[in-house]
Amino acid sequence: MKISESTYKKLVVIPIILILASVSMLFINYSNTGEFLVKGIDLEGGTQITIHYSNPVDISKAESNIREFLGVADVDVVTTTNPASRKQETVIISASGDIEGENLVEAAEDYFGITLAPNTYSIKMLGSSLAITFWSQAKWAFTFAFIFMASVVFIYFRTPYPSFTVVLAIFCDILVILGFMSLVGIKLSLATIAALLMILGYGVDSNILLANKILKESGGLVIDRIYDAMKTGLVMSASTISAMLVLVILSNSIVLQQIGLVLLIGLIADLVNTWILNGNLLLWHQK
Repeated sequence: MKISESTYKKLVVIPIILILASVSMLFINYSNTGEFLVKGIDLEGGTQITIHYSNPVDISKAESNIREFLGVADVDVVTTTNPASRKQETVIISASGDIEGENLVEAAEDYFGITLAPNTYSIKMLGSSLAITFWSQAKWAFTFAFIFMASVVFIYFRTPYPSFTVVLAIFCDILVILGFMSLVGIKLSLATIAALLMILGYGVDSNILLANKILKESGGLVIDRIYDAMKTGLVMSASTISAMLVLVILSNSIVLQQIGLVLLIGLIADLVNTWILNGNLLLWHQK
């Protein structure tokens, strides 16, 4: 069922609210922590221990106790489950800063009231200097990826306005993802940066599909050409969103779950920013 052009234009308030809410979340997080997004261990440095432990864990209590034991400000505790049995398999404890692995083991033993045998846990350590290098390289990689993406779009269309709207819509996708990460506490890591880069590519596909239909086809109303492009775009997005839902729900890997969740939010944001925001901008331009 198609909605009228006047109603379609009014829908632009949805991406505007979404973008403003995302920006607000980022600034709230900045006022509380001094950073728009909290960085993970691979971008900040620290120590992580993975323990084979199947008993229920009170996450907030564990974080508080281990934080107090170590005397550090940032401690994360997460659990992983077996996708088949849906039973807890491991507990992963991460502490920022230059924390010795043995100290983190002692903190875990103190909280859980157990003695950890060498074959029941593994330790991952990353120095702060190496983490700073990773963060610098990740920023440059993302910046160059965005610049090259924008350059390809400008070369393809050869006109400023549609190129600008495509880049704007993709930028808004990234902004919404970052706002969501800030809201739910997903840390910025190499894994989530990889997911953001994937969204750059996906956003280009959907926005060029829309722009091509509007600008390079003639005949009929512009709003009808938008709806024609939307049919293909929504099928593409629905199939990818379904795959990401499966990944988030069934994956036993924290890294894969975070990638899947970031991609899922990015795909939903792209639906709004492509088919409502960019659609309205191109519709206005054609009028």
